Amino acid sequence: MKKKVVLLMVIALVVSLFTIGCNENGGDEGAYPSGNIEIIVPYSAGGGGDTVARILADALGSELDIQVNVINREGAGGELGIAEIAASDADGYTLGVFGYPDNFVLENTRDTDFSFDDLEYLAAFDDMPMGIFAGPGSEFNTIEDVIAYGEDNPGTITIGESGALGLLHVLAFSEHLGIETTPVNFEGGGELMNAILGAHVDLASTSSMSHDPIKDGGGHPIGFAAAERMDMFPDVPTFKELGYNLEMGVSRVLVVPTGVPEEVKLVLTEALDTIGNDPELKERFENAALPYRYLDYDSVNEVLQRSNQTLLPVIESNQQRFE
Repeated sequence: MKKKVVLLMVIALVVSLFTIGCNENGGDEGAYPSGNIEIIVPYSAGGGGDTVARILADALGSELDIQVNVINREGAGGELGIAEIAASDADGYTLGVFGYPDNFVLENTRDTDFSFDDLEYLAAFDDMPMGIFAGPGSEFNTIEDVIAYGEDNPGTITIGESGALGLLHVLAFSEHLGIETTPVNFEGGGELMNAILGAHVDLASTSSMSHDPIKDGGGHPIGFAAAERMDMFPDVPTFKELGYNLEMGVSRVLVVPTGVPEEVKLVLTEALDTIGNDPELKERFENAALPYRYLDYDSVNEVLQRSNQTLLPVIESNQQRFE
């Protein structure tokens, strides 16, 4: 009997020590995060979305005291990576960073495996309004120049663009100005840059991130589709101040699959609020030529819903252009 009691005590001690060891390595059971987090980026390494993700991975990892790894899943204009984010386990260990409204445009112009509501939008970190740029020696210096020529020569103004958002901006820009233009698609920003600087197209539709390289090449912006003039480009007018109610741009959002537990979302949103309001993060973005604007959970969802309502009619009225 005594031997049996001693044996049971030894077993209990071993189990207790084993449990303590597991807790030290993996964290308290149920605690989040207790392991590495992955951020999926639906673009190739080196671009703006990838840059944002890596800045955020470093800051979020430091705040949560865990490793945050960036995984690039490029393909089909972002569709493959966004589908993977949406289909991943809703446990908080797979996040995504991409440029809105890529997912919304893809969903409404293709037969995708995801919808806008398959993701939850935790925060946004930059704001890059779309702009219209002219190349070196262009006769187009103002919106009025474009309108006057476009009215006299319908369909002859060529506007280079890349990606679904670039085309969407060209269509919205043309509709607001009341002129007919001809979009010219390029595979990526590099080809588009060469086209506008080489005078292969009359104008280019691209984000404010392209301002400096185009200006360095002798080109210039005509205007930005922003709510107000940007601090980084104080001399460039907005379409809104010129009388055209056009706001459109790219905003890098951090998302999780729909269904992540509320307590996990709370940990993430609190951490994102901390790093999002840290001047050091703003400085890192601006050093990478990324205009910084932090939107918390409530703000980003309000802005995206409003933007969806603006974009959808333009997409629906030009559906054939995306086929």
